[in-house]
Amino acid sequence: MHLLETGERHPEAVQPTPHRRTAATRFDREKSLQLVAGMPELNACGLSETWLQRTCGSQHWLALAQALGQPSDRWVDTRGRRVYAAFGWLRLREAQLDQSREGQSLRLNSRLRWLGRSHAWSHHRLASADIAMAELDMLSVFVSRHQAGDNHSVRRADMAEAMVDDPTPDTAGLLGRLRQWRQASTTRHPAVRSWRTTPCPRSDFNGAGLLYFPSFTALADRAMWHWGLLEVHSTVLSRECLFLGNVGLGESIDVLLLETQASGPCSRFLLQFVSADVGRRLAEVEVFVNAPHSRSERWCSNGSE
Repeated sequence: MHLLETGERHPEAVQPTPHRRTAATRFDREKSLQLVAGMPELNACGLSETWLQRTCGSQHWLALAQALGQPSDRWVDTRGRRVYAAFGWLRLREAQLDQSREGQSLRLNSRLRWLGRSHAWSHHRLASADIAMAELDMLSVFVSRHQAGDNHSVRRADMAEAMVDDPTPDTAGLLGRLRQWRQASTTRHPAVRSWRTTPCPRSDFNGAGLLYFPSFTALADRAMWHWGLLEVHSTVLSRECLFLGNVGLGESIDVLLLETQASGPCSRFLLQFVSADVGRRLAEVEVFVNAPHSRSERWCSNGSE
């Protein structure tokens, strides 16, 4: 089940029609967070990308809770099942996370927009006083487990109350591109390399018992480090993740290197995550990396601008 697709319907049950409500001004669409870079925010290569994803994800969820008028631990679908806002896609752009340093003042500006009764999009811009450090776009979908305790049964959820924003021209284009990406993920060429790992419940899963979305970035980097494709001083310029499914505790994952391209100091890598136990596709990650000492070549991008 792809998280951005409509879940299967059950004809034997009457599905209540969600109450649709125009997204109101009663919640703050734009939020600003002031931060100081310290050890929790940094790693040996600069500002931690997984920290940025976690922080932006938290801002996204807080905005959803405010818009819905109730905290996330009270979200339920029309059948009374616990609902979570899972991310189906994210894109990091214009990244200069290697420029961060301890004690640096940072400002994170965030904006939330509803793309339908199940989807919400947020845009986040991280900057210091003198440099723009990154932009992160995220798309979430409300999901619930259709079988208790089974992460493979996660499906899109029907909420009792739905928020609606006026559509924008970019919305259809984004969702259409993601549909094409999902379709393309089913017909990939054989992997060039592979790496198997078993995620740890203490570090890779979240409090809902689901493999946490930043863990895909962490596992991708570990695989690329294992293959010798990522160096200490390499710079990740952009990353785009399409999330397709989840795994249960104790399941292993195969990280597959599907494509690699080089253009001067810039390299593009396409990775796919597959459940080693059931062979199910979990995610695809496209990442653009600059080799060390090639900062002048920041023209490299993923072509999705």
